[in-house]
Amino acid sequence: MPTNLVSSIGKVLTPDLLARMASGLGIDRAIVEKASSASVPALLAALTSLVAKPGGVAKLGDAVAQQQPSILTSIANAIGGAGQQDLINSGLNTLSSLLGGSTLSALTSAVSRFSGASEGGANSLLGALGPLVMGVLGQQQRASGLDASGLAELLQSQKDNIARALPSGFAKYLSGTGILDRVTGPIAKEKTMSEPDYSSSLWSWALPLLGAIAIGALAWYLLHPSPTETIATAPPTKVETAAQTPARAAFVVKEDEAKGWIGRPVFSSDHKKIGEIVEIKRAPDNTVTDVYVDTSTFLGIGANRYHLTAEQIQEVKPDGLVLTLKESEVTSAPQTGETQKQ
Repeated sequence: MPTNLVSSIGKVLTPDLLARMASGLGIDRAIVEKASSASVPALLAALTSLVAKPGGVAKLGDAVAQQQPSILTSIANAIGGAGQQDLINSGLNTLSSLLGGSTLSALTSAVSRFSGASEGGANSLLGALGPLVMGVLGQQQRASGLDASGLAELLQSQKDNIARALPSGFAKYLSGTGILDRVTGPIAKEKTMSEPDYSSSLWSWALPLLGAIAIGALAWYLLHPSPTETIATAPPTKVETAAQTPARAAFVVKEDEAKGWIGRPVFSSDHKKIGEIVEIKRAPDNTVTDVYVDTSTFLGIGANRYHLTAEQIQEVKPDGLVLTLKESEVTSAPQTGETQKQ
């Protein structure tokens, strides 16, 4: 199965480790989870941008080579203990050396504003997460026998996984920093799901035209006053329209395409991200009959799983699914804890 660095890091960053981070740093656990969910893909995005720069491949290769094979165990032991501050300082020094002080500062500010953590808390959290991310990269490098160029290629192959892992609303805080330049359009994706672009050419001429029409209508009303007499009219007849269910999209996935849908986002009809696809079931004619979705908690840790049927899929997009249900209708449905087989 292809490597997914975000998932690999998520397996190391267990709920227990997150709880110890929160306690050790003196930050509310919910804030630590939210900040970590943004920091991990952002750090990977920043490193992906690094290896695209001259000398970046060798720079990252040297930094990863300096990590001890037991670094992940050392990190777990240091968090919440006497070695925590040394770990944080070492992580910040490594990140500053790799990314540059200004990039690290921009990343700290973005994580702070997104999660609600103080800048000092966000900075300490990044210092703790940096060695963990580097440790997982070293683990993958050793397992696959990669040299520095191979490690760079591994990072660059993760662009879609990194973009999908960025929490909704976080990318805007990194706008203009260059951190997301090498991952696939997360900012554009968020804009599509939120609001129309009023600076487009359509609105540039449509708004003045609507204003002119409104002024014309007001002038006509002032020049043609309504008659003084009252004309009796019959009350309007109440017209009832049957509620209509949104048209359902056909969702057909061939066997060799099924794995490619795992991890893609699922949105409610009111444009809220429900979570990510973890499993699909298909009929013999390749029509999808059932979809299992894990909610968007930190990297899938502690996620709730929901079972959706094909009738609840309204639209199939290249980057995910849109449901006929609102967010509240999905989250109020019974959860399933079963692990199904495709």
